[in-house]
Amino acid sequence: MYKPIRHRLHRGRGISLIEVLVVLVLLLIGIFSVVRLFPGGFLVNKQTEEATYAGRLARQQLDFYTQLSLNLMDAIVPVTPVPGGSGYAFQIDSGSLPDDLGPGQPNALGVDPYYYSDLNKTRRVLGEHVRIPSPSATSYGQGSVYMLSVGPVYNVPWLGGTESIFVSGAPMTRRVDDVSDPDPGVFSPQQYAIDYDAFSVAFRQSPFARQFLLTYSYYDANNQVQTIVDEVINVAAGFRGWIATTGNGGRPLAPDSDVVARKFRLLNLPDLWSQQQATPYDDPYEFKILSQNEGAFANVGVLLFNPFGYNHTEFTPSGPQPLTARIDYDVLDWHIIREDRTIPSNAPYNVKLSLKGIKRVTKAARGDLPSQEGDYEQDQTEYLGIFRDTSVPAVQRQDVLIYNVATGTVVPEIDATSNTHNYRVSYKEGIVTFNENAVLANRVNASGNYRFFYKVLGDWGMAIQKASHRYRRREVPNVGLSEFYTPVVPADVGDHTRMYFPLMDAGKTVSIREVWFRDVATNVPRKESNVAFRINANPRLFETLNGQAVTWIDLESKFGDGTPNNDDIAWDTTTVGQPAVGVQGVSFRSRVIWTSGGTIDEVAGGQVARTRWRKVDLDSFLTRSSTNQ
Repeated sequence: MYKPIRHRLHRGRGISLIEVLVVLVLLLIGIFSVVRLFPGGFLVNKQTEEATYAGRLARQQLDFYTQLSLNLMDAIVPVTPVPGGSGYAFQIDSGSLPDDLGPGQPNALGVDPYYYSDLNKTRRVLGEHVRIPSPSATSYGQGSVYMLSVGPVYNVPWLGGTESIFVSGAPMTRRVDDVSDPDPGVFSPQQYAIDYDAFSVAFRQSPFARQFLLTYSYYDANNQVQTIVDEVINVAAGFRGWIATTGNGGRPLAPDSDVVARKFRLLNLPDLWSQQQATPYDDPYEFKILSQNEGAFANVGVLLFNPFGYNHTEFTPSGPQPLTARIDYDVLDWHIIREDRTIPSNAPYNVKLSLKGIKRVTKAARGDLPSQEGDYEQDQTEYLGIFRDTSVPAVQRQDVLIYNVATGTVVPEIDATSNTHNYRVSYKEGIVTFNENAVLANRVNASGNYRFFYKVLGDWGMAIQKASHRYRRREVPNVGLSEFYTPVVPADVGDHTRMYFPLMDAGKTVSIREVWFRDVATNVPRKESNVAFRINANPRLFETLNGQAVTWIDLESKFGDGTPNNDDIAWDTTTVGQPAVGVQGVSFRSRVIWTSGGTIDEVAGGQVARTRWRKVDLDSFLTRSSTNQ
């Protein structure tokens, strides 16, 4: 049956251009609202990642010294160039604050302020301990190799001398005498005589020449205490008499501020040890610097000791001890990251470092690095390698340095025999890959301990801060290195419940073996043992005594009634003659910093970078064992 087809007419309704535009606008508003959230999220993620890396690096540094506490240094102190000094000279900057990360100031000696800025303000290591290692064969003959724990070092003349790395033995026993006695009569090799008013010292006569290191304090023309460290005293063979100190400028020394020790003689690498001389004699107090300077002043810090010292016994005030070297030196640059790593025993021979983004030198002389590549410093100057020194030839500027810790020898990037790479660096990922042939040929020892030196984008730096191993009491409020002052009689200036320290000790922790004080109302003496105090770090609470700004710890905070300005206790010296016995620094801080932006200012001499720093601190308590003081 035929059915007619019915047609339906549809009237379609379209979308107008205005409606499309409205939808697009709403969509864009939504997209932009969401997108605005991403930069903040990215920033938070980046900051969290950086803080994680920093915490990991700080922990790694702390663990390193926890495991090697026998090598722990006596202190790390701030230094500054001596104003108007001749040659290159430093002095202890006891007024520098540990948390000062500001830029260094230009000085008359023309020294780059970079080396006195932020972390580099506190870089003089005092008394890093090491028992003379077992001897081994080196390219310069038999010797005992030791690599400084926080090298590279700033190897330039110190205090007008010819060296900046000083090595000494155990502190000697003091005997106070008078220069009017022409024959000081020092009978023990571990004893010296001193006259504080005549600023002179004397030593036992010896058939061969010797050197000694002196640390002492004196009062300058403004009656401010100044501390001299590592003054060298040369004593000729057969000499017996008095020798005047020179760093004090002819002014009397502060009583009981002196520490004297036998100095290790620095020999040149070709020189023979004393027992190898034409007229041999046994002098274990000798060392050489095995590593060569990189440019004018940078040195990785590998020392070679006289092998005779390995079995030598030193007679110290604490009795006979194996010969232990105490090493003073300046850290070159805390922004050089140093890490100890082992190389895998099986391929692939990859070593992943803690940080990514290794800085890269612009070097046209290297075929694997086009001249247009490379990084720049914060002040927009060209990155010159881990050693910031224009005297280093371009072909010798290094992105990464690797040293064998056991032998103190460098692992060259290019093997001189085969002209192939011993290793290659992934700068972005922070991975060093060793050539299998280099490992198998024992030019690099698999599973050996190696130290890696490098710098990272963002000016990352890692440093340590350490309170002085021992503090001694001063009778007057002008305090210097490793000193404290306690007012004990009514005429003494200062709060009579406080123990005062120089500003460079602010925020550090001290432990006191015995504290003696008395109740003011009853005058009854009291004793407390093994008490720890954190030295005040609040600048608003610093005090000025005799013209010197100082900080403090307060007995009232632990043993008083806690009422401000109502001291119900006071120091007591009637019982043992001292208000405190055994004041020892116990705090150890591992610090990591990196940049968080900054500005570049144009000045007459060029550009000055002003940096905002972020930091992570890990604080702990570390001391050496009693067998290695």
